[in-house]
Amino acid sequence: MTRLKTDLTKAILACGLLSLATPGFSQGAQEAAATCRDLAGPATAEAPVSKQAVSDYFRALRSARAACERAVIGADPDPEALFNVAVLMQADGEHALALETFELAAEAGVAAARTKVGDYYNFGTGGVRPDIERAMSEYRAASEAGDLPAQATLAMMSGLGRGTARDFRQMITLLEQSADAGYHFAQLRLAAIYMQPNNIPRSLADELGLPDVVKAAEMLERASAQGNEDAAQALQTLYSEDGPVTDPAQRAALIRRSAQGGDAAAINALGFLYERGEGVDYDPEQAASLYVQALETGKVSVNEIRGTVSGRAVQWDRETALAFQRILQERGLYDGALDAKIGPGTLGAARGLAQ
Repeated sequence: MTRLKTDLTKAILACGLLSLATPGFSQGAQEAAATCRDLAGPATAEAPVSKQAVSDYFRALRSARAACERAVIGADPDPEALFNVAVLMQADGEHALALETFELAAEAGVAAARTKVGDYYNFGTGGVRPDIERAMSEYRAASEAGDLPAQATLAMMSGLGRGTARDFRQMITLLEQSADAGYHFAQLRLAAIYMQPNNIPRSLADELGLPDVVKAAEMLERASAQGNEDAAQALQTLYSEDGPVTDPAQRAALIRRSAQGGDAAAINALGFLYERGEGVDYDPEQAASLYVQALETGKVSVNEIRGTVSGRAVQWDRETALAFQRILQERGLYDGALDAKIGPGTLGAARGLAQ
C-alpha cells in the first residue's frame, strides 16, 4: 500500500475514533492494547471450528472493541488491535476501510492480516476487484511468516490450479505441513483426501497408499479434539455400519484403535459393537462400561450414546440395558427399578456421569 493510502487510512481511523480520545477516556494506549489482546485473543485467520466458536469469537471481539479502538489511535497504532478493528469493520460491511486496515496490520507484521488481505483479493469480497497474483503474494508472505491458514489456502490453490500451476503433490505436502502444525481445517481436508482420493491422480494415490482409512481417522480425531464439528460428524459416519468400512472386524479394529487413544465417539461406537456383537464377541457388560466411559468424557451426551442401524435408533439389548442401570445404581446416580427400560429416569441419572 502506498504511503498516501497509509496516511489516509490512519486519518480515517483517527477521525472515526476521535470521540474516544477524550479526557474522560483515561486508559493509555499501551494498557488499551493489552486489554484488547486479553479480551479478543490473538489475531487469527483460522476457520472457526463450529458455529458456537464464531459466536464466541465475535462476542469477545465486541467486548474488546473500545480497548482495541483506543489502541489504534495515534501515530503508532498497535498491530493486533488494528487487526481486530479491521475484523469488526469487515463484520459491519465496511470493506474498503477494513481492507486498508488489514493492510496496515500486515505492514506492521501481523501474518494473519496478510491472509485476510489475500482473501479479499482472492474472492473479491465487498466489491474489491479480484487480483489472484496479489492474493498469492499475500498468502505466500503470510505462510512464510508462519500463518497456518495461509499455508492451507496455498495448498487448496495448488489443487485447483488457481494462481499457480496445478500440483496435487504440492497440495498434499502443504496440507500435511499445516495439519502437522495443528490446523484443524487442514486436518479435515487431508482426512477427506486420505479416505476418498478420487480427485487426485490415481498414480499419486497409489504411491501414497490411498485410500487409507486409518490415516483419515487420525486426522479426524485431531480435528475433532479441537472442537471441529464437521470432523466429529465425519468420525461418527466413519464408525457407523453405514460408513466406508463395511467389514465388521476391520471396522471394530479401527474403532478400537481410536477408542484406545481416548476418542469419546470411538469409545461409544465400540460399546455399540459389543452390544450387538458386530466384529467383536457379544459382551453386554463391556458395552455398558464403554457407554459410561464415553459419557464421563463430557463429549458425548445421553442422547448420543449407542448408535444407529440404517440411520435409525434401535431398541436397547436387554442385558446391556440392565448392566447400564446397575452401573448407574452402583455409582449412586440411579435408584429406579432394574427393568432394562432406558427411559427419562435412567437417562436423567446418566447425565450425572459427566459432572
